Amino acid sequence: MVKKIIFTREQAPDSAWLEKIRQAGFETHHVPLIRCQSLPLPEAVQAILPEADWVFFTSAVAVEAFSPYLKADYQIATIGPQTSQALDKLGRACDFQASSHYGLDFIQEWLDLALQTQKILLPQSSLSNPSLAEKLKEAGHEVWAWPMYATTSNPAGQDQLETYLSQEDVIWTFASPSAWQSFCAIKPHLASSHQIAVIGQTTAQAVEESGYRVDYQPQSPSVEEMVKEIIKKEEKKHGIL
Repeated sequence: MVKKIIFTREQAPDSAWLEKIRQAGFETHHVPLIRCQSLPLPEAVQAILPEADWVFFTSAVAVEAFSPYLKADYQIATIGPQTSQALDKLGRACDFQASSHYGLDFIQEWLDLALQTQKILLPQSSLSNPSLAEKLKEAGHEVWAWPMYATTSNPAGQDQLETYLSQEDVIWTFASPSAWQSFCAIKPHLASSHQIAVIGQTTAQAVEESGYRVDYQPQSPSVEEMVKEIIKKEEKKHGIL
């Protein structure tokens, strides 16, 4: 039976990767379990826009939500290539791209530049970790961090889950703890042939704390690496490698 890979994040996977997955013998399905909605810019942030030196982006969604306010003279730092690609689509380049995909590592790498006091904008998800802004402030920088977009469960995606839960040979992929929590909200029963893939350690922790087992987790947290990990393990299992 052909295994099905279910992508649960809001954005559909890159078409090039979908083709590679299908060539490896999998079916792919997109069941978005979260949705992101831009929020109004707070007045305090509007007031500081002309004075800011840097904008820090920790996701492509943040880039899209903040794009109407992105000034030409801002320096831009991104958490990794996927976030930088969102800037490329706007015709902008980043001035600093972290080598790590983890938020605190991203901040530390930038702090290692040892710049004098900077004024930093940090548009984030409503569910973001406040420790990123705190670490920058502790290092002496002025930081404005606020929810640029709200991340909530997607009822339309949740309604589709039962279709796949009743099937065999399914690999569920999760790119965030919020997607996993949306999944758990319907109290799913996973058949023995179902497996779970996660993008990184934070999502793995959320899965394991719920009493489930993680079957696939890449060393480097990205959707691309997660897909590679699934293909590599499945090919090895069937003696292809």
